[in-house]
Amino acid sequence: MIQKLSTSILKKGDLLPMAKDFINGKRTHFGNKRSHALNSSRRSWKPNLQKVRILVDGKPKKVWLSARTLKSGKVTRV
Repeated sequence: MIQKLSTSILKKGDLLPMAKDFINGKRTHFGNKRSHALNSSRRSWKPNLQKVRILVDGKPKKVWLSARTLKSGKVTRV
């Protein structure tokens, strides 16, 4: 089942909210893979997202956070 998004049309590079860090907004980045011979091909770098429960507005909520955000101590698990 596909989630119904807002009336705006998704553009190339737009991602569903799931693929984004809830706190920092980290998301997939795109670029080129370069070989030793300088051949280039497209590739992507994805953040290490984990689904965790944290307090949001005083209530526990499951959100996607990057491992880096968890290690930094910006949030505490519930």
